[in-house]
Amino acid sequence: MLLPKTILKILNQCCRDYLWNVQDTSHKLYMKSWSSCCCPCDEGGFNIKEILSWNKANVGKWLWRMTENVDSVWVQWNTQYHVKDDNIWTTVSKPRHSESWKGLLHVRDLLVQTTGGIVEAQALLHSCAQGDTYQVAKMYDILRMRYPRVKWSRVIWNSTAIPKHSFISSLAAQFKLPIVDSLGTRGIHLVNWCILCKNANETHRHLFFKCSYSASIWKGLMNWIKAPGRTVNLWQKLRWSTQRKTQKHWKMRIFRCCLTAAVYSIWLERNSRIFRDKEMVVGVLLRHIQYVVSVRMLYKYEIHSDDILGSLNYAS
Repeated sequence: MLLPKTILKILNQCCRDYLWNVQDTSHKLYMKSWSSCCCPCDEGGFNIKEILSWNKANVGKWLWRMTENVDSVWVQWNTQYHVKDDNIWTTVSKPRHSESWKGLLHVRDLLVQTTGGIVEAQALLHSCAQGDTYQVAKMYDILRMRYPRVKWSRVIWNSTAIPKHSFISSLAAQFKLPIVDSLGTRGIHLVNWCILCKNANETHRHLFFKCSYSASIWKGLMNWIKAPGRTVNLWQKLRWSTQRKTQKHWKMRIFRCCLTAAVYSIWLERNSRIFRDKEMVVGVLLRHIQYVVSVRMLYKYEIHSDDILGSLNYAS
């Protein structure tokens, strides 16, 4: 059934609060809109279902049943009581009709408006069915809001990377972390300086990896995995990793796991210094990242354990 919009908004709010770790009723600054969070990972989102659109896509199943005249008591009853001598695409809503039927007609009008006509809407609805089965996911993909595709999604979102590392790395790649420079654009003006190196303003490009502290972390990781290359910023590394032909090779997956782990650990260290007044020297943090990456890689690719251990420079 088509749930009330107020209920759907409350459900969306619960999902949003969980995602951003809102533990009380106080206002929290969201650096990324909810609609962009609900788009697929290859569009910069987190592949979360937007409940309002998902509910409409599910209601579309009943519209498809009416259009296809599926043999069921529900279809027969609504045809006799609501549609009568008309058809589902031209019948109008009346005050005596139930809210569920009005919701069904609302989804119908939305499809007609989206496609540009009744014939086009019927063809679209038919394309969402495979045989005798209506596919809700196809209709949802039509109704959801779209965003430009990003090329780095497979670099950050992959089976090797730890999910929380991918989450922070995705925000960093889109300049959506709440750093001092970004907060200034939201009207929150703080003293702009990098807490890690104390030599420059805190921006996304500086923090990953122009800062002397983060640059030392990245240089140590590259030496550890025996990877050539100089220290560059995060976006150049994402572009370089995207263009590699051996994307599924376990050596490239080590590099990507190191990349997301480094971004996450540097962000965690930055927050620890600001909010807890605790800091970790480069060597200690580097060893921690090495341990996390080693455990992750050996867990995911146990069959290549000897090759993985041989490719890591534990003497560094």
